[in-house]
Amino acid sequence: MSVMVVIRFPVAHSAVVEWASKNSELLDPIVKLFDKHKRISHRAATSATEFVDFDEWPSAEAYAAFKAEAGPYIEKFETAFGHRSTDAIYEMVE
Repeated sequence: MSVMVVIRFPVAHSAVVEWASKNSELLDPIVKLFDKHKRISHRAATSATEFVDFDEWPSAEAYAAFKAEAGPYIEKFETAFGHRSTDAIYEMVE
């Protein structure tokens, strides 16, 4: 059964977009790993102070494998903003 991973990051989405436009070399490896580990879907929501990603993965194991491999890149992203993200995994239900 697939899982929904909810990732919260305490930074305004606009700041992330601006940073990403100048640091694509740090984000490109993460994007490639989404495909490698078969992320199913992605949505995002934002407020003035944070953004939230909603990523569907085939399984908790697939997400864990992605996170293990993408960890060094995610850490560079988080270090740039001085904040850590938090994530929670939920089983999908019908």
